Amino acid sequence: MNWTTETSDAGVIRHTANCAETVDQDVQAALYRCADYAFSLLEDNIQDDSMFCLFIWDAKDSAFSIVVTDEKKGSDAKHRVTLSFTGFSGDGFSNLADSAKYWLTDYLTTCPSFLAFSLLAAFVRGDRAKVELM
Repeated sequence: MNWTTETSDAGVIRHTANCAETVDQDVQAALYRCADYAFSLLEDNIQDDSMFCLFIWDAKDSAFSIVVTDEKKGSDAKHRVTLSFTGFSGDGFSNLADSAKYWLTDYLTTCPSFLAFSLLAAFVRGDRAKVELM
């Protein structure tokens, strides 16, 4: 997976990649690679007020993002990792949300690079105020 990195004027570092996969097994593998990449940045991403690692499923843009944020889910850490799924649009991508949440929940239980940190994992489908703990 080829990651592109850009830094905004506000100091946010966006890591982005594209995935054209549409088969469940390949989508699952892409999500795991995205998570591994985001977890490799955790040490630099953790702040004193970090509480959540949000897994954001954005059906509108067919994208999946991972961010570390505070208890109010309003102040994100500096690294944001986003994987855009170019093989999907609208409902096709939206229908994968439950599978993605299941795959990622299962993955987190055995992922030492995530378990090394005391973060709550939460799945988001739009509104950050309505997270689903994983």
